Amino acid sequence: MYGTLCGLAAALGYTAANACLRAVSDCDAVWVSCVKAFPTVAMFGPVLAVRIVRGVELLPPLRQMLILVAVSIIGQLFGNVLFQWSLGVVGIALTVPLTLGTMILAGAGLGRIVLHEPVTPRMALATVVLIGAISVLSLGAGEASRVIASAQLVRSPWVVAAGVGAACLSGVAYALLGVAIRYTVQDTLSIPMTLVTVTLTGVLGLGVFSWARIGLAGMQATPPGDFGMMMLAGVFNAVAFLALTKSLQLIPLIYVNALNATQATMAAVAGVVMFAERSSPALWWGVAMTAAGLVMMHRKPAHRRRRVSEPARPVSAAADEVLEQPATAG
Repeated sequence: MYGTLCGLAAALGYTAANACLRAVSDCDAVWVSCVKAFPTVAMFGPVLAVRIVRGVELLPPLRQMLILVAVSIIGQLFGNVLFQWSLGVVGIALTVPLTLGTMILAGAGLGRIVLHEPVTPRMALATVVLIGAISVLSLGAGEASRVIASAQLVRSPWVVAAGVGAACLSGVAYALLGVAIRYTVQDTLSIPMTLVTVTLTGVLGLGVFSWARIGLAGMQATPPGDFGMMMLAGVFNAVAFLALTKSLQLIPLIYVNALNATQATMAAVAGVVMFAERSSPALWWGVAMTAAGLVMMHRKPAHRRRRVSEPARPVSAAADEVLEQPATAG
């Protein structure tokens, strides 16, 4: 029961973070992603520093750290930034299931290619379902974009298509980051080290990018309410990660995935109720298919236990989740 409650709390936390990001979708996407990463650094940075001083935490080899930083840059730019931009084009109700579905789909493909993980009949069927879900969700993107756009702004079909593509590419970036973490550092990096490295890369890298885009004056011109919403998104994201990690320690992965799939429905409800996004049969069919595909897309526990030792398990599994919400992630 406690593990289930933690899983639901994680899904709620990520949904709350995404709702906060949707509320500031009119702000610069790079700057929003930069500010969102800061609370995680602030929460886990002191923990990591204490562990290093006490000798509990050892610095990883330089090669592994460089690889982690490199894939973190990809996750921040093509994951968090594109996810944030897509929220302002097609809305939270479509962006979240599109990103979730693509992330799991790309993760399965990359796992097969890079990690040589087997593709079971269940995974193959889930792949077909997720591809269908992405196609169905794409059908409702045009109407959703028209509702989000102001009366003075009429988005072309190309911009709508770019919004759908950005959400999907965001999922691919999150999947790549997750696979890279499992492949290179799953046995040597702790959760605090992984989180601080990834998010500190976001704060520094996206901070410099934001300065180049909008300048210091543009950063300082952020309304206090919007800035607080960005920070709140980061807090929800960090808390959700902790809940997810605890859930992974207490209940099987398939149940965690089932609870995680509720994010798609929560995002759709939040979009329709909180942001007046368009409700359509395509949206709800796509959400249902995404949830079904997420539940189906799992591996046998025995296979996971053979690959990853129990202490390292939360690092590989939970790092995927915190970076995709982003995500959908990061």
